[in-house]
Amino acid sequence: MADEENFVLEGCKRRRDILKTGCSIVGSGLIAGCISDSNTSSSDETPTTTPSDEQPTAKSDDPTPYEVTVKPAGTHTFESVPETYASFIGVWMDIAMAFGIKPSAMMSLEENQLKYYKQLPDVTVDLDSVRTLMDSADSEFDKEVFYDVDADVHLMDPRLIRYYSGWEDKEIKEINRSVGPILGSTIRFPMGSDSYYTLYEAFEKGAKIFQRQEQYDAWVTLKDEVFSEVQSRLPDDKPTVGAFIIRFDTEGKNLMAAEIDAFRNDTRTLRKLGVNSAFKGDTYVRYKKIGPEKLLEVDPEYIGLVGNLTTSDHESFQQTLEAAKNDETMSALTAVQNENFVRTAGANMGPISDLFSVEAAAMQLYPDEFGEWPGSIGDIPTENQLFDRQRVSDIINQRM
Repeated sequence: MADEENFVLEGCKRRRDILKTGCSIVGSGLIAGCISDSNTSSSDETPTTTPSDEQPTAKSDDPTPYEVTVKPAGTHTFESVPETYASFIGVWMDIAMAFGIKPSAMMSLEENQLKYYKQLPDVTVDLDSVRTLMDSADSEFDKEVFYDVDADVHLMDPRLIRYYSGWEDKEIKEINRSVGPILGSTIRFPMGSDSYYTLYEAFEKGAKIFQRQEQYDAWVTLKDEVFSEVQSRLPDDKPTVGAFIIRFDTEGKNLMAAEIDAFRNDTRTLRKLGVNSAFKGDTYVRYKKIGPEKLLEVDPEYIGLVGNLTTSDHESFQQTLEAAKNDETMSALTAVQNENFVRTAGANMGPISDLFSVEAAAMQLYPDEFGEWPGSIGDIPTENQLFDRQRVSDIINQRM
């Protein structure tokens, strides 16, 4: 990982309009504000703004350059506010969508995450206009597509670009220099010794990139209100949850256990809801493969399916539940017998899906307080909704 840890983007102070043959980009109005460069905090909460190397940008019709640092990608000086972006589906797309900015290109087109946007009035994503950077999970990136898309910024972790493309550093640097800056960071969990951001630290970086401080502040206010309300209603007696990532093997042969209280984004929902983690261990562990015997020994009250709310629907989950109930070993688990499963948004969770995830999980874990979980975010009765969908849409559409 040495090359990845020391990877610094080249050409980050060059103007894109000099490197390209097209016209320079005209940005929208700039919002004054200084973004913190905090990235070592173990808190899930919004970071406190502190002086950093990122200078505040004044509102101007002719914006002066501004710098944004996203580790481990590096630092880029923007001459104007980016209007288009390419990304992986997940956190950074959700961050941009929280500002009302739709992608120009994605690694691949997946309908799963769009379910959250479909629940919001006046928020749509037209997939017909979005390019794909690769044909399938087994294919590699086509460098020419990057040139053809010509995105103003790539909200991607360079380590993942390297992983999916098989490119060498020189090819990644070429895209950064000749097409557009690569500014993204994987926040599912820490990768080696690299710097790591919490969800709202990454979100704050996105606000700096797109100069959307006012929208970001509105999101922070909304998020704080929602989580404060939820946490004020949590019972004193909280359940123990055994969280699993990637997928839940109903035969118990390939169980990837996650430490809920570790410094990671994918278990954020369960952590915010105060559950007890069934798998205590190294707070920086990504996951630990365990066998069915270990799971039976722990026998948590709930099985946490991290990411399942995004990747599966209610019908698919029911099939998973039935398969576990029909397995000789897994059927002995208390959680399986009581059908105590909790599905959360998980690895791809950004600020929009974060709200849906905590609402859904609160209902699954504490139905006496938050109402019975109907199985789908689209079926939650208005009286049980923990946040105002219209208010979210208004922030996204800058009607704060």
